[in-house]
Amino acid sequence: MKPLKGNKKIDFLFDKGVGVSSKFVRCVFLKQEIDEIFYVVSVPKKSFPRAVDRNKIKRQLREVLRKNEGAIKNNGFGSYMIIYTHSSFVGFEALNKDVFSLF
Repeated sequence: MKPLKGNKKIDFLFDKGVGVSSKFVRCVFLKQEIDEIFYVVSVPKKSFPRAVDRNKIKRQLREVLRKNEGAIKNNGFGSYMIIYTHSSFVGFEALNKDVFSLF
């Protein structure tokens, strides 16, 4: 799993990708004919104005993705963007179950 970098690639993901939502996160994904998984994690500044809070949630989401790498590979290779949509903090286990249910 590698981070997806570049505005053009992220815009292409939003234009051509398919969105799926759950209780705490929204996932936009685009399956591609590559043997690698690219990901982006996003937390809106409007919901969490303090950078410390946004960074904590991003760290938790990256750890959840790292733990569920096998489930993501079973879903298919390509690009994934995980957007945190809940308006308050969620425990790690609840977040883990929610993201796992997406894949």
